[in-house]
Amino acid sequence: MDSQNSSKPLRVFSWIVPRSNSTVFTKCMSFVDDTEVWMEPYMACYMNETFYNPEWGVDMPGMIKLRAFMKELTEKEEFLELKKQEVEKVSKYENVWLQDQFRYPWVKKQLEVNPKDKKFVFIKDQAIAINDHLQYLPDVPTRHTFLIRHPQEVYPSFKNLRVNYHDSVKVSWDEIHLGEDMPQFPSKEMYRIQYNLWKHVKENIDPEAIIIDGFDLTSRPEVILPKLFKKLGIPYKDSYLQWESDPEVVYSSWKGSSDIVFTSSKTATSSRAVECSQFDPPKKPRGTSNPALKMTDELKEYVSHSMPYYEEMYANRLT
Repeated sequence: MDSQNSSKPLRVFSWIVPRSNSTVFTKCMSFVDDTEVWMEPYMACYMNETFYNPEWGVDMPGMIKLRAFMKELTEKEEFLELKKQEVEKVSKYENVWLQDQFRYPWVKKQLEVNPKDKKFVFIKDQAIAINDHLQYLPDVPTRHTFLIRHPQEVYPSFKNLRVNYHDSVKVSWDEIHLGEDMPQFPSKEMYRIQYNLWKHVKENIDPEAIIIDGFDLTSRPEVILPKLFKKLGIPYKDSYLQWESDPEVVYSSWKGSSDIVFTSSKTATSSRAVECSQFDPPKKPRGTSNPALKMTDELKEYVSHSMPYYEEMYANRLT
C-alpha cells in the first residue's frame, strides 16, 4: 500500500502492551517528516471510564487502595506543581487537552481530522483501551502495527513501574499485586487482548498488519525501522535513528491528554523515554528480566498465561 498516493494522511496505529519500548518508538516518530503524533488518546478515554470515574469499582478493595494511594500522591507539593504546569501547558499548546475532554466519540472525530501539511498520523495506544470500543476507530485509511515484548521482560518492569511510580510515595515490592491493586488494568489478560486485536485487525481491517518486537527494535533499529517504513510507505532516512533529547519536543508536539502527554511523562512511567535521543540496545538477552526484580507468584502466573499469545505473534513478527 503506497500511502503517498492517498489524498488523506495515512493513520498508522501502534497497538502496544506496557513496557514494550513504545514511548521511545513514539519519540522517534516525532522526528519523521510530515508526521503528526498522538499519545494514547484511547487510553485517556479508558481511564476516564474506569480510574477517573468515581462510580467505577467503588466496591473493589484494589480500587479503594489505589485511590487512597493516588489521593496521598496528588496532595504532595511536587505533584501539585506538576498539575499546575499541566494546566499551563494546555493554555500554551494547542496539541494538548485537559484529561476530562477525552471520550471515545470525541477522539474518533479528532483522528478523522486531516491535519494540514501532514502525510502521516502516528497513534500510539494500548490494545486494552480499544478492545471493547472498536466502533470508535476513525473512518479513514489506516495501517496497524503491534509492538510486543517478551512477558518475562514486561511483567517485572510493569510491576516496578507501579512500585516506583513517583519518588514522593513509595510502596514495597511485596506489597503490590498487579491484578489485585490495579483492577482498572487487566494485567493478566493484556497479551490475550493484544493478540485478539491483532487477529481482528488482520481479518477485518488491515490484512498486512505488522508486528514488531521491542527487543528487535532497540537492538537492531537500523534494520527494523527501514523495513517497517517500507511496508507502511513512509520514506526512510538514516537520520531517524537519532533525534533531539529535549523533552520539550514531546510536550509541544504530541497530541493527547494533558495527564498522559505531560504529567505522566514526568513520572517513572516514561520520563527517561521522553528524554532519550536514540534506541539504546538491550542490556540483557531477550526473555531475561532484571534479576533485582523478584519474580513473585502473580508475575510467574501472568508470564505463563501470556506466553502462548506472545509466541504466536513473535513468530509472525517483522525480522
